[in-house]
Amino acid sequence: MIKDYKKTAIIAGEREVSYAEMLEKIVDYAKRMGVKAGEKTIIFSENREEWVYAFFSVWYSGGIAVPADATSTVEDLRYIINDCRPESVWTSSSRHDIVMEAMEGTGVTPKVLILDNQAINDNVDGGISANQAISSNIDGGVSAILSPWQGKTSMSGTETAVIIYTSGTTGSPKGVMLSYDNLAANMAGVSEEVPILTDKRRVLVLLPVHHILPLMGTIIIPIIKGGGIAICPTMTGPDIMQTLCRGKIGVMIGVPRLWQTLYTGIKKKIDASFVTRTLFNICKAIDSPALSRTVFASIRKKMGGHLDYCVSGGAALDKEIGEGLRTLGLEVLEGYGMTETAPIISFTRPGDIIPGCVGLPLPSVECKIIDPATGNTILPTMGSAVGGFEGELCAKGPNVMQGYYNRPEETAAVIDNNGFVHTGDLARFDEKGRVIITGRLKEIIVLSNGKNVQPNEIEFKLEKYDKMVKEAAVTQDGDMLCAIIVPQEQLAQSLSDEEIEEKLKREVVEPYNLTVENYKKIMRIRVYRGDLPRTKLDKLKRFHLKDILKNNAPTAQKKADANEPKFKEYVILKQYIETEKKLDVHATDHIETDLAFDSLDKVGLQGFIEQTFGTKIDAESMASFKNIQAMAEYISTSHTRMEVEHVDWNKVLNQSSETLRLPHAAFTYVMTVKLFKAFFRLYNRLSIKGTENIPTKGPFIMAPNHQSYMDGPLVMAGVPTDILRDCYFYVTEEHVNNGLLRTLANNHNIILMERRNLKNSIMKMAQVLKQGKNIVIFPEGSRSHTGKTIAFKKTFAILAKELGVPVLPVRISGAYDALPRGRHYITPNKITLEYLPVVNADSSKEYTAIAEEIRRIIEAPL
Repeated sequence: MIKDYKKTAIIAGEREVSYAEMLEKIVDYAKRMGVKAGEKTIIFSENREEWVYAFFSVWYSGGIAVPADATSTVEDLRYIINDCRPESVWTSSSRHDIVMEAMEGTGVTPKVLILDNQAINDNVDGGISANQAISSNIDGGVSAILSPWQGKTSMSGTETAVIIYTSGTTGSPKGVMLSYDNLAANMAGVSEEVPILTDKRRVLVLLPVHHILPLMGTIIIPIIKGGGIAICPTMTGPDIMQTLCRGKIGVMIGVPRLWQTLYTGIKKKIDASFVTRTLFNICKAIDSPALSRTVFASIRKKMGGHLDYCVSGGAALDKEIGEGLRTLGLEVLEGYGMTETAPIISFTRPGDIIPGCVGLPLPSVECKIIDPATGNTILPTMGSAVGGFEGELCAKGPNVMQGYYNRPEETAAVIDNNGFVHTGDLARFDEKGRVIITGRLKEIIVLSNGKNVQPNEIEFKLEKYDKMVKEAAVTQDGDMLCAIIVPQEQLAQSLSDEEIEEKLKREVVEPYNLTVENYKKIMRIRVYRGDLPRTKLDKLKRFHLKDILKNNAPTAQKKADANEPKFKEYVILKQYIETEKKLDVHATDHIETDLAFDSLDKVGLQGFIEQTFGTKIDAESMASFKNIQAMAEYISTSHTRMEVEHVDWNKVLNQSSETLRLPHAAFTYVMTVKLFKAFFRLYNRLSIKGTENIPTKGPFIMAPNHQSYMDGPLVMAGVPTDILRDCYFYVTEEHVNNGLLRTLANNHNIILMERRNLKNSIMKMAQVLKQGKNIVIFPEGSRSHTGKTIAFKKTFAILAKELGVPVLPVRISGAYDALPRGRHYITPNKITLEYLPVVNADSSKEYTAIAEEIRRIIEAPL
């Protein structure tokens, strides 16, 4: 409770403003403005102490505050003026001309007032002094600070307090109407129910306060609750550190990029010394906040010595950054929400911080997960079941907005009939009901193979190469992932676009590609000289990325045709790749980052080079060539012949493979299959159909759709015992990632798909089939995200066609519902397994046509 009005409310540079002075200025600003109840006032200014007076003066008068981005262009501001039709505008002298120009042609002529340090009248507003204007119970919440005004404005908690224009990451901004009750729900959650923003902690004002997060977290709550604020003049490191110390800041609110920059800077200094590096690793292993605060006490001291909480919001904080700051003794509370929820939906509680998790919902908020495709609730209400279900997060509570200003249809599209706001974010709950955000529906890149890619995950990894990468954005270019990379200034000044692109391919993209699954590999890059389009809270405006791609052609394509090499080896190699990949090839193209060669493509190219030139290049070594021209030059110096042929998969598959070691079936193999079959029969009411279609003699390839982790033992449930031992599985090596699993795989007929030596893997399968045994291949390559089939890869079709082996399609139904992605336990959903009639590969068809034929057969009833 604030009883001493001499207490500092605002620190701005060298100035310290008491609560008494602040309240006098609020009353004075209200008198100068002359706004009536319900009228709208735009506040268009950079962060400064006068912004605070202007904002609260609007509330004092019973008006609606409309904060606007101080860096808005004339057109941006004109849009807001046209949309909300304000009666007045508060602006700084430096922004005055923009306001006047923006008003032109709108038909709106609001009263324009300049923020300044005008002297305060001793007796304003009919003799109301500051102490009379504001009750002494100032820390009682929004209602308390407004209570003396209600008599003159007839405001209530359900009336609109602010209109916040969204940042427009996906299109035109919309005015979000938030009531006093919406704001009060957030205030109660972080100051009373969980005492973070209290009268004991001053808050740093750093982010632009026209956004709801900094407006609530760094202006409204700390002022009303009595903690006070300190305004940082700029976002530069020295100003931040100076304000942290001068203001004795207890809470600092920032966006993920700020925390990433802070952590990266500190970590570099730590890594420079063996002692500090060792201490960091010890603290990370022990994971004790108390120990970390003691060991790295000097860091907190340099930040003023009073910093209790770092708060991250606006976007997801990378797990590595959260864990790193925790190891340094800095407790990072991560909040999650949206402008439409004023803004908090959930946040991590002190003492319950799990990096990568955004904590429990506000006590007054109900959350649920729905299936984005159907809209059906996956998890009825938060906490009613343990985690594992993934879908769109929806929230309901007193924090949910009144709606979008003058946009009832768009409001209805976001808030359903039951009052739940649809966030557009993918999430799941953990076993304690904490929210874990797994992606953004609108930002997810869906590739043709059905793989879903979260671009921000890749962007963070690329930006870790910070000696060369200033910032990065990942988008879809055709059916490939493309990285738009802004190079560091030193790199940009010293090299041409072509040289930068080449350096980024070698030293950033290729090292990154070696660490991720194939579908997350960057196959193309663009060098971009400029800042990526972002909101003021540092979110990428992804809808602008397509324009950047359109206006920034790949460096390789900028080269004149006259520079194209003419020597035969290059021409032959280029023609082959263009025929196989069905795209234009340039001399400077890289086999992966430009041409998107996967493992099978490389094996095909390997075979072509051997057959055509007599030159051996291992598939796993192809990426080491600088570009196609370099590969052709190597061939020109080492070839023994030049006879153009297409890849002869028959020849590849019939090469001698006697030296290749095959796995075998241990005595536990058949027993394990039978145990799983019994389990599925009892628990999932497994129904098995079409066993008469299983060949009893000769080799065959079993090709099932892939719905869950249990599909391996599931597809064997109907196979006769005398055939079981002759059935081999083809499994990606990512699923067998340690010594124990590899031993189990070797004893249970599992052939690993070795990405670095795919040719050997294929030859092993060919050897199994030539021995009269069988192969089980999941043509999709990975589990379904929706239960529906995705594109089939052609490996099984190559084997079937070239070795004359029939394909046994297998349809799995219900396994996705029993064990979808993200869930860690099996539910008793009914599962059906159906062996369909065998298909003999038509020798006149292409491999992709055979693969698609099998896919159509399987998915018909699905």
